[in-house]
Amino acid sequence: MSSKWLSLEEALTKALDAAKAINDVEQVSIFDANNRILAQDVTAHVDVPPWDNSAMDGYAVNAEDLKHSDKLKVQGVITAGMSADEPLEKGKAFKIMTGAPVPANANAVVMVENTESHDGEVLINKIPSAQENIRKKANDIASGDTLISKGTRLHAEHLMLLSSQGNSKVAVFRKLRVGVVATGSELAAPGEPCKSTQIFESNRVGVSSILSNENVELIDFGIVEDDEASLRKLFIEASERVDVMVSSGGVSVGDADYVKDIIAELGTIDFWKVAVKPGKPFALGKINNTLFCGLPGNPVSSFVTAKLLVVPVIKKMQGQVQPHEPFFVNASITTPLKRRAGRRDFQRATMVRNNQGEWEVTPFKSQSSGVMTSITSANCLMVVHEDISELKVGDTVPVIPLHF
Repeated sequence: MSSKWLSLEEALTKALDAAKAINDVEQVSIFDANNRILAQDVTAHVDVPPWDNSAMDGYAVNAEDLKHSDKLKVQGVITAGMSADEPLEKGKAFKIMTGAPVPANANAVVMVENTESHDGEVLINKIPSAQENIRKKANDIASGDTLISKGTRLHAEHLMLLSSQGNSKVAVFRKLRVGVVATGSELAAPGEPCKSTQIFESNRVGVSSILSNENVELIDFGIVEDDEASLRKLFIEASERVDVMVSSGGVSVGDADYVKDIIAELGTIDFWKVAVKPGKPFALGKINNTLFCGLPGNPVSSFVTAKLLVVPVIKKMQGQVQPHEPFFVNASITTPLKRRAGRRDFQRATMVRNNQGEWEVTPFKSQSSGVMTSITSANCLMVVHEDISELKVGDTVPVIPLHF
């Protein structure tokens, strides 16, 4: 087990290399497919639009007829949902509604605002150009087009597209089974009695909430005391039940920090120290086919490493295509900052738009990994790279939005 500190990029590369995508596929209703990962390409089998149709309420005409007269007889009315079996006759116009099929021989639609109608005739006040206000057949989608690619995380816009093709079900990868456990004899479960030597545990609900956004199947393994036999039994059980096991606590160098040693005993450890702040003691390993992510016990460290390292692993294992990494924006810092260089710092901060519409970021004064209010009050993580020891007001820094 190497004691070398890895950069965030090195740790993320190793973590993603270890994260093998699941292959199990299931068919689900499109109404249950939001936030699921598409398991195969979806191909169009219906043209959209399926026919030439009107983009406006107005009158379907042949523009050639208007070279001779700006007044046409109204041949009939075509509304959305009707067929347009009757071709347009010379010197006439069809009153037509948005989305209705354009009849044969018509090559333009005049907006109703540019017409006057009286006694079965319509006066055209503005001569249209050919094909004006007509949406051509297959202009949006042609049968055979690839609509959505395998590995896409499905959202409302994708599901609307699937529905527009008549699909009631879609093939997705099964949900990833993810276990969550907190370790530590000092921890009491919320709602249970808390001894004078204990604190209420908070990491499980934090990590579970972060991972629930990825639409995984969460399995809560509760709280386990700092006991080697209990932890060994738990990890063996987890390796038989889940795809990924996420623990918090027990990965540092204390006398009761058993997690990484037990993972190494039962399987393998890839790494356990990352040059980030907060979150240096992060362990990644495997027991049988189950990937183990050991987070630090400090609440803020647990939160940050779950965002930076566990979520990308989950996305990869679910079968999602790139990107796996967090989304960044640039912002100007509003206060000077001095610190010791050497680790990448993810400072809790608030970001707002100034009067020019540009992002500004203000880090909190207290950046202790045990101060939970720094997370609850923050809306972003401000990134300070390893080689930076000082920032001046107005300097540009990358930030990771938390809730945008």
